[in-house]
Amino acid sequence: MAALTPIVYLYFGDDEPAMREAVSALQSELGDPVNAEMNTSRFEGPNYSFDDVNSVARAAPFLAARRLVVARGASKVFVGNEPRSAFTQLLDDLSPSTAMVLLEEIDTTDKKALGNWEKNWLMKWAKSPGDRATVKSFPLPQGGQMAAWLRERTAGKGGELHPQAATELAKLVGSDKEAGDLEIEKLLASVAYARPIEVNDVKNVSQSFGDQGDFFGLIDAVSTGNGERAMNELQKLMQERDLILLYFSLVGHFRALLQSRELVDIGQGAQIANQLGMHPYRAEKLAAQSRRFPMATLEGIYRRLLDLDEQVKTGDLEPELAMEMLIASLSVQAA
Repeated sequence: MAALTPIVYLYFGDDEPAMREAVSALQSELGDPVNAEMNTSRFEGPNYSFDDVNSVARAAPFLAARRLVVARGASKVFVGNEPRSAFTQLLDDLSPSTAMVLLEEIDTTDKKALGNWEKNWLMKWAKSPGDRATVKSFPLPQGGQMAAWLRERTAGKGGELHPQAATELAKLVGSDKEAGDLEIEKLLASVAYARPIEVNDVKNVSQSFGDQGDFFGLIDAVSTGNGERAMNELQKLMQERDLILLYFSLVGHFRALLQSRELVDIGQGAQIANQLGMHPYRAEKLAAQSRRFPMATLEGIYRRLLDLDEQVKTGDLEPELAMEMLIASLSVQAA
């Protein structure tokens, strides 16, 4: 088996599904699934130490050409000159028998966040001269990119999505890949896989997406303090979607609410569709919802979502319980 190169893979962005697929592709290079999993170690920030990573990263692989080490959030785990120096020295010393994958969640729609990331110590190391590291951005697809992804996804499921239909569907789902996946399944079922999906199919089958597959029903209930309805809406979503992906979709929705509220506050609420690249119907709903939350409240909710992410990843809370606690507390707060 050909050796995997380079040694360090720095993946950053907000397209979590794409980053997971990239890691899975690297893992598949390790051989059969059982062996590959045995030679894969994962660390979720912030609860891991340098010693944790160091001992595993320097270990020889077992019955495989390489060992895969995946560390999330290393740029925030290692704080201070000494820990950072020790970690970058480890990256410099790694044997070719180890593939180190560093995952960093960066909001690629935020120019300030991207600017700060370019100056980050880990990014600077990865871009230093040499061929030890590769850096790849994973931004959520927007507009035409999302339409292309939807067409590719449909083809992978054995169907065909006309270009105009893909454009229409992209306007409805925005950058939410999971929602796009669900809509593709519905559309393929509606045409019985017998013909290509056309614009009218999207309008007939997916036009109600904004009230169902998105989170408008859930957030409407939260904003009005209707805890019972909010919990019912959450249960529906949890039955339809993977819980981890549901969390990331919620993060994306509240990020869009924050961006919408910023535009509303400066008198550009009518420009949300153009500024954020989404369907006018979705933009109208976002504008209306964002007005129900003070900016400080939206920022607080977003921080709580990040806290939830940490609790789930560290195993402090089961995803289902964490989601229920979040929605219940937000509903009580709004009541």
